[in-house]
Amino acid sequence: MGFRRWIVCGGALELNPDPVVPQSGTKIKGQDGGVKNLIKRRLQGDDKRKSSTQLNTAGLSVAARYGSRESLSIPVSAAKSLDLSADQTTIIRPVHSSILGEKYCFQVINSENNHCFGCSSAAERDRWIEDLRRAAHPNKDNCERTENSLSLWVNEAKDLPPKKRYYCEVHLDGTLFARTSTRAVGKSAPRSSQAVEGGSGAAGAGHGGGAAGGCQLFWGEFFELENLPPVTQITLHLFRDEDSKKKRHSKDDSILHPIGSVALALADIKGRAYQEKWYPIVPYKPPGTSAAKDQVGPQASIRIKARFKNLKILPIERYKEFAEYVTLDYVGMCSSLEPLLNVREKEELAGALVHVLQSIGKAKEFLIDLGSAEVQRLGENEALIFRENTLATKAIDEYMKLVGQKYLIDTLGDFISRLYNGGDSCEVDSLKCSASDLPINQRHLKETCGDVVKRITDMHDSFPAELNEIFSSWVSNCEERGLTDIGHRLISASLFLRFLCPAILSPSLFGLTQAYPETNTLRTLTLTAKVIQNLANFTLFGEKEEYMFFMNEFLEQHWEPMRGFLQKVSDPDSELAMARFDGYVDLPLRLAVLHNLLVNIISVMKQDQIDNLQPLPSILNQITEFLDHDAQMIPVSSSHGTPKPVYLPPRDLPKYSPLQNSMQQLPIDSKPNQGKDRQRKQVQRAFSVPNRPSRQQRQLIKRQASNEELPTQCPDQSPNLEITSPSNSTNSKSKAAKVLWIKDKDGNEPHQITGQEQEDTSTLDRHAQELAELRLGVEQVTERELEMAKRLEDFIVMTQDQNTQLQTEVQELRNLLAIREEQLASATFRLGVIEEEREEDERKLNVAVAAVERMNVLEEQFAGLLKDVHQLYAVNADGIRQTYINT
Repeated sequence: MGFRRWIVCGGALELNPDPVVPQSGTKIKGQDGGVKNLIKRRLQGDDKRKSSTQLNTAGLSVAARYGSRESLSIPVSAAKSLDLSADQTTIIRPVHSSILGEKYCFQVINSENNHCFGCSSAAERDRWIEDLRRAAHPNKDNCERTENSLSLWVNEAKDLPPKKRYYCEVHLDGTLFARTSTRAVGKSAPRSSQAVEGGSGAAGAGHGGGAAGGCQLFWGEFFELENLPPVTQITLHLFRDEDSKKKRHSKDDSILHPIGSVALALADIKGRAYQEKWYPIVPYKPPGTSAAKDQVGPQASIRIKARFKNLKILPIERYKEFAEYVTLDYVGMCSSLEPLLNVREKEELAGALVHVLQSIGKAKEFLIDLGSAEVQRLGENEALIFRENTLATKAIDEYMKLVGQKYLIDTLGDFISRLYNGGDSCEVDSLKCSASDLPINQRHLKETCGDVVKRITDMHDSFPAELNEIFSSWVSNCEERGLTDIGHRLISASLFLRFLCPAILSPSLFGLTQAYPETNTLRTLTLTAKVIQNLANFTLFGEKEEYMFFMNEFLEQHWEPMRGFLQKVSDPDSELAMARFDGYVDLPLRLAVLHNLLVNIISVMKQDQIDNLQPLPSILNQITEFLDHDAQMIPVSSSHGTPKPVYLPPRDLPKYSPLQNSMQQLPIDSKPNQGKDRQRKQVQRAFSVPNRPSRQQRQLIKRQASNEELPTQCPDQSPNLEITSPSNSTNSKSKAAKVLWIKDKDGNEPHQITGQEQEDTSTLDRHAQELAELRLGVEQVTERELEMAKRLEDFIVMTQDQNTQLQTEVQELRNLLAIREEQLASATFRLGVIEEEREEDERKLNVAVAAVERMNVLEEQFAGLLKDVHQLYAVNADGIRQTYINT
């Protein structure tokens, strides 16, 4: 298992040590180092190095953009040789492919170094990350921890200047974590208005005017960032992509600055559901300037769909009972929950279950059982197999993505890359292409589909062995029921309908690429996916798609190779080399995800539905008790929510039971140190306990020999007892001794009470009365405690209701504050624009006033000149007249 390592110099603490510096221009120590700053110094000189702006490297090559890095082939022991236990601040996390231009990289950061490693697959990367984390924190699974993750869709932007190319960078607390691809602005598309209508939130309402007044730009890129540090600010910076030659030779620092930014409030996107809306772009204000430079339209905004999760993970022992329940009763749990779930909940639950059971080793059995249940449910309606939104469908989707990622890349990776880099047109609809291009495009489509079919049927050695075992079990179960055809339908429906064809149609959702395809590429992928799906279903194109009739001959020619492929992947005795999943699944994390999901789903159900799911709700509540005090609990009825019963003696049991001494609980002395000084009271014995003679009064016991006769009667012994047969034992019983305070059955008075007996009786009565008073006092105190407990419970409920109401009001105020802040930012921006326009108008006015004054001076000078001319004309006229008279 080899990998590549890039040595990152400069001792930077983050992968991208060039965050956007605050407007004050103050440079933070440590931010001017690293690989990107090395390239910055090489390309722009010392004067550019001192700039406090972020380096925009989008136009450079991969090597130039991210620094001088050495690609080294090193043994596996190199990563394990890192000393991770000495530094408790070590961070190991995956690196998004958009940062380094390489897939499956991870980063090891500590206080001294920053290393990046590249692996050959996602499974290999996950395994390395887990091994290194355990080296740094050996007791990781037995400690509480918090996992932060961000799921982000950067969909589209509007009202941007045309004929330009743009990209976005995702920054968390000023550190670059991901980057979109570069896209060119086009004219408004019909989907933009639909996207605006689907947007929500105050900003979406305030900027939901469609793309009117600007142009549309579409990215449609998804980012899944996991194992994040604590985050307080999420920002998207919008950059204009400039030509690389222009950037290298330009002396304008503005090309290094973002043209605008979008800030996401963390409180708005926290939770299980995605939040989507249009966010206004705030123009970038360079340091030292009074106003932002107007590089975007007044309604420029970006449509973003985001979700931030902050999940607390308990020690794995807390999930023991929950894991045992899921492992042993996943079939019953799924059958009970499925009728109560919507499509999104089924998808989330299936994904969480697959990861948990894969870590436990029960994922294959889980999918085999779900597939068999799907066949039994649908019967002979094979056309509906894996075409409905069921837990089985969603589970097989998630499992194939988990174990089949490397197989998918080996099979379709090169094909997708070739199409994205520019392939021939495959448009075969006569309504969308010219008649002269139609034969050429048909040939291109046949060649493209032939390439894909060959890649699939040749069957790389990376095909998952787990899928082979699942498929063979499905076929075997169907053959036992006499449904052989349905068994093969299960395989084609799962492998092609749910995995290969969707990956061809949407490669960015399956990790084959990041960018959304261009229009021509998307059309080629769509037509190719149609042909491959019909080939897997062994069906021809019908009248609904007449323009595809020419592909029916192609389908018939490739039916046999497809049958052979389906036979190989479902053969349990296949001798072909296959790969097993070697990735790592974090079991405590996945159990925490599943627990959180089930609590959110079940807690909103009706009470009778919750009771029918027992004991699952009670097990979930036992885990929730170890979380924060405000964690959501599932309401459980008293019949299911009470603890196991314990023995409680009756209230008056001491009056009647001889075991009262063993049943009583002595009170705990709150002041144990003072008890040593207290004198013991003389214990007065009751009549039932005879007084024990003192040591002096005890008679010495004479040792008796074995040959001596036993005395027949002791001096103080009662008369001899006669042993009779059982038949007449009832008649020969002696009468019971009379009790002083009980009358005889015949109503006779008791025997005469002596003075000593009367004194003892009065003492006993007094103690009995005191005991009764004490019991009454205890009962009163108990009643008061119950009353106080009830009042306390009512007070807690009222406080919780008030707290919930206050939290709702605070959230509303926060939302209102966010709206006001957005409005204030918009008003501030507009005010700046108006101020600039006013200054410009004032300058123009001053120029106009100066021009008017100059005009007045010129007019006065012109009037003087005219007067002089008239005078000259008059003098000349007089001279001419005088000359004429003289002559």
